[in-house]
Amino acid sequence: MSGSLDALNLPPEEAIRFFRAKVNTPTRAWDDLRHGAHARAWSVAGVQADDMLADIRRAMDKAIAQGTTLDEFRRDIAPLLGELGWADRGPGYVGWRTRVIYETNMRTAYAAGRYAQMTDPDVLAARPFWRYRHSGKRDARKQHKAWDGLVLRADDPFWQSHYPPNGWGCGCYVQSLGPRDLARAGKTGPDEAPPAGTRPYRDPTTGEISALPAGIDPGWGYNVGASWTQGVVPQPLAEPLQPYRGGGLRPSGQRPADLPAMPPARPSSATPAPAGGDANSAIDAFLGEFGATRDRPAVFRDASGTRVVISRDLFLNADGEVVRNARRLQNLALLAEAIKDPDEIWMDWVETPGGGLHLRRRYLRRLAGAAAGLAVLEWTSAGWFGAALLAARATAYLEKQRSGALVYRREEENP
Repeated sequence: MSGSLDALNLPPEEAIRFFRAKVNTPTRAWDDLRHGAHARAWSVAGVQADDMLADIRRAMDKAIAQGTTLDEFRRDIAPLLGELGWADRGPGYVGWRTRVIYETNMRTAYAAGRYAQMTDPDVLAARPFWRYRHSGKRDARKQHKAWDGLVLRADDPFWQSHYPPNGWGCGCYVQSLGPRDLARAGKTGPDEAPPAGTRPYRDPTTGEISALPAGIDPGWGYNVGASWTQGVVPQPLAEPLQPYRGGGLRPSGQRPADLPAMPPARPSSATPAPAGGDANSAIDAFLGEFGATRDRPAVFRDASGTRVVISRDLFLNADGEVVRNARRLQNLALLAEAIKDPDEIWMDWVETPGGGLHLRRRYLRRLAGAAAGLAVLEWTSAGWFGAALLAARATAYLEKQRSGALVYRREEENP
């Protein structure tokens, strides 16, 4: 390792734990996942086959756990380059792509592990200040270089969006300081946080305009350590999805130990469609909740930070005809709520009647005094597409769907 990775001098336990808790997640593009999703998902942009994801992951795990070099990582995944189609694009592409995978995962794992160490209550009490350090790279980003030496309290809001790494190839890191360290640096107290400047960023896929922190690359304006330690899944429940070992059409049956009950049921603000209403009107209303139409799918970013596609395919059977299930159509508004504001999101394997193996996401929501909502999305070559929408009266049915890897759990409000 080199540069900032040496400077961190981090015992690897926390970094390894961060990496090994990730769930293999196929993606089509680097921005299919956003912010906190990266702390829970292992992905390589464009790699969709689970066996290839697993093989690259093993090589990356070795690099993080043993501190092996980029060259060794490249040797470890060399047999995959032909299958991935990377070798056909020449050595320059292979060199760039493997460097991005290696450096991004190494640095985020070390940054998350470092964050876990620095936020230990005893460490925070003794060392309550953090200093931003630049890696010293010659091709430095001017903004990152300007932050070098900046000292702020550990709880300053600056760190929520500027805790490094802050972009592709960024080697910046953070040091924790105590009062004596502050005095040795010639400071009597922390610095003033820089002005919170932003710039507009347009998502090339969705067209969505968002405010990006100044000096931060798209997709990097978050704190990887906080997303892990305070993330969308409690750490005791954060387990990777195990390889599928058969078992028929039912979910795998994998469940975290001591899985708590689902968060309390909540009332719904949705208005069910009238019984016997027009199917197309109900479908149009559902799709409209996500900005889609029957002719135009929409990309939706779910509560875990994963990009999914909402389309008319949710309502088609194997023959391409609209499924006209009266109860299902009547509850579409409730099911839209399950996708937009779920209690839990699970990923699991399922075997199809023809023997194929699919990866599915299940969005679960308990509704007070009414039905339970279940929305199922399935991974396809075009991304996460809807596979089924169900409304169940019995929450016991919902309980059976809680298997695989938990990738999101709604935080329960304090009474």
